[in-house]
Amino acid sequence: MRPKSALPVLFGLVLVTAGCAGTPASEPTDGPTATPTAGSAGQPTGTVDFADGPKEPPPRPSALNASSVREYVRTHEYRHAYNSLWVNGYTEVTLDCRVGDVGRRAWGYEAVVTCTGSSNTRVPENATVTPGPHADWFTRSYRYRVSETATERTRVENRDPVS
Repeated sequence: MRPKSALPVLFGLVLVTAGCAGTPASEPTDGPTATPTAGSAGQPTGTVDFADGPKEPPPRPSALNASSVREYVRTHEYRHAYNSLWVNGYTEVTLDCRVGDVGRRAWGYEAVVTCTGSSNTRVPENATVTPGPHADWFTRSYRYRVSETATERTRVENRDPVS
């Protein structure tokens, strides 16, 4: 092949393969859900964003201990994921959550919550509501940091699926 005629072929090859050698796309995130702190050793500040839906955030525990924080963060994440999957009154949500070790810190407690689930929205034929989709809540894990005055929630690397 002559050098002049190789240039269009080379250019075409570059266009066809553009983007193939790049890094893999990152997993979509839910966006920031916690107020940033001065660092992982700092006390949590702010409040956690909560998904709209039929479930309200749980009340903060009146006394912080490993047991009350475990129940609080599990309920909080369950309700957040439930609301994220919920479409309307015909939605059936199946969701399982578990809490890893709850660790005591100088400022309060820290725990990782992992949830896995799905939802199906089956609207009766005679209903005027638009049918909803099937939705999956693939395994997602969040670190909760709970102090006497604040809760912080940040996405972390997924733990093993909940079964």
